[in-house]
Amino acid sequence: MKNILRLALRAIGVWATALSLFSAGGLHAQSFPSQPVRIIVAQAAGGLVDILARGYATELNRLWDQPVIVENRPGANTIIGAEAAARSAPDGHTLLLSNSATISINQFLYKKLPYDPERDFALLYNIASSAYIIVVNPSLPVNSLREFIELAKRKPGEIAYGSFGLGSSSHLETEYLSARTGIRMTHIPYKGVADVLPALARGDVQMALAGIQPAIPLLKAGKIRVLALTASVRDPLAPDVPTAAESGYPGLNLAGWFGFVAPAATPRPILDKISGDLAQISNRRDFKEKTIMRGGLVPLLQPPEQFAEYVREERARYSLLIKNLNLNLD
Repeated sequence: MKNILRLALRAIGVWATALSLFSAGGLHAQSFPSQPVRIIVAQAAGGLVDILARGYATELNRLWDQPVIVENRPGANTIIGAEAAARSAPDGHTLLLSNSATISINQFLYKKLPYDPERDFALLYNIASSAYIIVVNPSLPVNSLREFIELAKRKPGEIAYGSFGLGSSSHLETEYLSARTGIRMTHIPYKGVADVLPALARGDVQMALAGIQPAIPLLKAGKIRVLALTASVRDPLAPDVPTAAESGYPGLNLAGWFGFVAPAATPRPILDKISGDLAQISNRRDFKEKTIMRGGLVPLLQPPEQFAEYVREERARYSLLIKNLNLNLD
C-alpha cells in the first residue's frame, strides 16, 4: 500500500511540474515579445537574404509592436552569424534567417564547427528556395552556357569564379557544375552575393552563380551578362533567360534555400507563436508576391515538420556531394 501511495505521489509531482512548465511557457508566449527582437543574417547587407530579412522585420514589427532589427554578421561561411545565434538567450528574441550552408552543409565541411545545427537550433519556418543564374563578366567572349563551357575547357584553371564563401551552397553547386560539365575553374570566395557581384562587374572574377533579384541592377547596366538559369523552368523575373537544360545541360537544377531558426532551448509555446506568425505573414498574397516571389524566390512555406523533412533530404544530398568532391575546410 505504501509503495502504491509513493508512486501516486511521485506521479502527481511529475504532473504538477509539467503543468507548471507548460503554464509558464504559455504565459511567456502570451507576453512575447517583451523587448526588441533581432534577426541575425549571416551574410553581408544588400544581398538576397538581407533583403528578405528586412521584409520580414518590417512585417513582424507591425504584428508584434516591438522593434525588429536585422543584424548582419557575415563571414566564415555563415559560421560567425550562426554561432552568435546559437549562443543567444533562448527566449525567442533572437532569430536566425538561415540557409543551406548553416543548417545542411557546414557539419560535413568542418570537424570543429562551433555550433551543432541539429542540437543548437529549432526549425521555425522554411520560406523559399532560390535557383541561380549563371552570370559572367562581359569581357568573356561568350553569350551562352555552351560557349562558356567550351571556353572553360580550352582554358582549364584560367577562369576564376566567385562564391559566397568557402563551403557555401554557391561554392558547392559551382563545383558540381564543373564536375558535371568537365571544366576546371579557380575559386575566389567572398562574404556573400553583395560582394561577389561587384567583383564580377569589376572583372576580379569572370563567373559566378547569383540570385536573380540582386543581379538585376548590374544586368540592366550591362556590367554583367547572364547565360542560363539553374531551374527546371524559366523564371517570370527573367523570361528570356534559358534554363541550363534548354542550353544543353540537363540535370543542373541548382538551388539554395532560406528559413528561420531559433535557439533550440526556446520554450515550445514561443516557438509555436513565432512559427505561426511567420506563416501568417508568408501566406499573405501581397507579401508573397512583393517580398518573396519578386526577389526571384520559389515559395516553400514549410512549417516545422515539413521543414525538418526538407532539411533531412538536403543533408543527405550535400553529405554525398561533399564526400565526392573530397572537400574539408578544417
